[in-house]
Amino acid sequence: MFVTSRMASLARTRLLVPALRASRLLSTATPYSHMIINAVGPDRPGIVADLTKVVTDAGGSVGDSRAGRLGGHFSVMMLVSVPSGSAADLGPTVGAIAGLDASVYDTADPDAMDVQPQVGYTGSLSLEGADGLGIVHEITSVLAAHGMSVDRLDTGREGAPHGGTTLFYMNGVVTVPLPLAQKFSPDAVRKDLHALADSMNCDINLEDVDPESIAESALVRAAGSWASH
Repeated sequence: MFVTSRMASLARTRLLVPALRASRLLSTATPYSHMIINAVGPDRPGIVADLTKVVTDAGGSVGDSRAGRLGGHFSVMMLVSVPSGSAADLGPTVGAIAGLDASVYDTADPDAMDVQPQVGYTGSLSLEGADGLGIVHEITSVLAAHGMSVDRLDTGREGAPHGGTTLFYMNGVVTVPLPLAQKFSPDAVRKDLHALADSMNCDINLEDVDPESIAESALVRAAGSWASH
């Protein structure tokens, strides 16, 4: 799980949406290595530009990506493809960018991967209410008890309009893989979430959604998150 601010979201691999593409196409005649760059550092203009310059200078491109501002820091994940001859140098070069703590991981060709399991149910989760200890743990425990996975989760805190109270918000996407258990019921999940909401002085909603609509909205949010970086 990756928890982000309202300004952007990070997601698990299943629902990755292309957020940024390099301008040039990859040559099919050149062998490519595929890597995930995970970087975080104090927020400043130019972080994404610095990272993508390293990838572009290596002859590669950026595929799926996620970025978000967390407090005073900026965090970014990128799935990149670079010529195999340049792969060994990518990690040290990324690590040399000033002000960033970065790691580079090898991964398989995303176009050759058979993503499993298939999703049988997708829901949109939202919460608003008074801040309190253990909110994320309590909600995710209910979801796990019903066999649900968290594919994306955005959380944050903000002051109430008239002051005095800190409000907590949560927005996320949850899924259940195929085959669905016979006892699985979105209404049963909602019943447990509403009972939890009553005990924690907040509003929790779970709506059944079309996975394609989730992907489209994620793309819009991703585009916004890159705007100032």
